[in-house]
Amino acid sequence: MQNEQLIRLVQNFHSQDWSNKNYYSQWLAQSYFYTSYSTRMLAFAAGWTNNTEQSYYRRSLVHISEEQGHDLIALNDLKYLDKNINDFEELCSTRSMWETQFYKIQKDPSTLLGYILALEAFAVLSLKHLNQELLKTYSEKSTKFVKVHADDDPDHVEEALVQINKCTPEQQKNIMFNFKQTLTMYQLMLTEIKTKSSDVFVPFKNEFDLQS
Repeated sequence: MQNEQLIRLVQNFHSQDWSNKNYYSQWLAQSYFYTSYSTRMLAFAAGWTNNTEQSYYRRSLVHISEEQGHDLIALNDLKYLDKNINDFEELCSTRSMWETQFYKIQKDPSTLLGYILALEAFAVLSLKHLNQELLKTYSEKSTKFVKVHADDDPDHVEEALVQINKCTPEQQKNIMFNFKQTLTMYQLMLTEIKTKSSDVFVPFKNEFDLQS
């Protein structure tokens, strides 16, 4: 899939210092935070479809089974990096990326296809390269999240495009806006990750913990 914004994001993604364990683990943590809502989004979208959208409804249900447990793979990778998800704070950009989807779904369930297409297409163009890069520094046990998405997502892109082609012009307009918005938020997430990833790893501290 050729899209200028998508290509720029992939190039920026490849340019990051993946040998920096703090950066990689922070990225895994943020990936966990947003993928932990993937199946819930799909279920929510399926629930809001009407009787004229049977194809999208059925595809959403199948997609739920395909995405089941992917967030747990990220947690397992963190474990093999000697990290714990409780040491990480969900970044504002990460939450902004997935949280808005629940609002959009209520307006038009098909809009979620923009979010899906953005993340799946990004994975296809970036994660195979990343998997090879990570194995120069880390064990296979700590890179399974990347490998799974690098292997599985090409089919998901084609399936999303099939569904988008069945949508009305107005729906496609909203889907494309969500596609661009998701890529923008992912770019902001990478920027936040870089800021958070100093040479010294500092575990997340609850700012509202008055006992500390």
